[in-house]
Amino acid sequence: MAELGPITCAGCGLLCDDIVIDPSGDAVSVQPHCELGAEWFSERFAASATQPVAAIRGQPVDLDTALARAAGLLRGARRPLVHGFDGATVEDARAAVALADRLGALVVTGNMADSWPGAPAAQLRGASTATLGEIRDRSRLLVMWREDPERTHPRLLERLRFGDDRSGRTLVVVDDRDTAIARRADLRLSWPPERDLEALVSLHVLQRGLMPRALDLDKPLRQLMERIREAAHVAVIHGPGLTAGAGGQRRALALHELGRALCHERHVVTLALTRAAGTTGAQDALAWQTGFGGDVDLVSGHPELLTATRPVGEDEGVDVVLRVESGPGRLATGVAQIALGSRPVDPNVEVSIRTAAAGVEAGGTVHRLDGVPLRLQAPRGGDAPTAAALLTRLLAEVRR
Repeated sequence: MAELGPITCAGCGLLCDDIVIDPSGDAVSVQPHCELGAEWFSERFAASATQPVAAIRGQPVDLDTALARAAGLLRGARRPLVHGFDGATVEDARAAVALADRLGALVVTGNMADSWPGAPAAQLRGASTATLGEIRDRSRLLVMWREDPERTHPRLLERLRFGDDRSGRTLVVVDDRDTAIARRADLRLSWPPERDLEALVSLHVLQRGLMPRALDLDKPLRQLMERIREAAHVAVIHGPGLTAGAGGQRRALALHELGRALCHERHVVTLALTRAAGTTGAQDALAWQTGFGGDVDLVSGHPELLTATRPVGEDEGVDVVLRVESGPGRLATGVAQIALGSRPVDPNVEVSIRTAAAGVEAGGTVHRLDGVPLRLQAPRGGDAPTAAALLTRLLAEVRR
């Protein structure tokens, strides 16, 4: 097979759209070189050939039988949950929200395996953010807060032009780990993750010209504040290293409040590094259709922002879960699961239906981590249905 491209890679939320692939070998090779992208394409080129079209409790069945069983579970659900969207397109997400609206379901965009981080800061208070292009062209100071994009988003610094030749621009890394990006930093600040909230609040205090209570962090925080005051445009890059786990959204709220205060004298933006390619598009689709970009509860007949501080499966009485293009989450025992995805069949799932892998077997629209829409191509093609098509059929079945 000849080289294919340029196409868009959905191996991470960066969604590089200048990729050329060669699938002729044992593994797909990618140019420009990116191990994460090569692994993503290789898995999806190899995965679909041996998977059944659909399965019930791990036993292969035809598609119509699987859809009928899934529709029956959803019709009988007292508290359904729709979640995932890691590898979903915007079209998939829109169809999922339409079905969730009909069911009166909870909608959660992301992985439920971790501790619930709290009420969503951006939806409650807002955030100052920017595109990759604005950060590339305007930011003189880049603060990387407890993230290692060399591992999770390998081409990020290249895209932001914060490589080895930064032309007078400054890279600050806040992390107590010895990461690849920390070794490239102009200034490295280190304290334990559990002190991030204290550090952010103390920076806000310093910005107001007062003395912070975290005296042992006084020197590194003053070093960071000096760099901020020297720059006309500052970008703070963060991700799960700051916001995941209990209290994560309190830390995000503190970051957004700090950015708002600093914007009186300079332009300060934040950018969240989403891991999965489908997360941003799913959140945007949810915002378009419900008014809320975070997790939403539709049980009352109108959208309500979900502000739970523990995993929803523990407190909400969820009895049926519809998983869309995502791996398994942490769920209570006895919860029936329906999985629509291009990943291998899980025998523990009640109903599993294989979908066309977006970006390899099917096209669609995705949103880069900065909200810019991009088009996925289908370099391989295939006859499996998309998640959007299956969700539309499920909606029709549930309405009967």
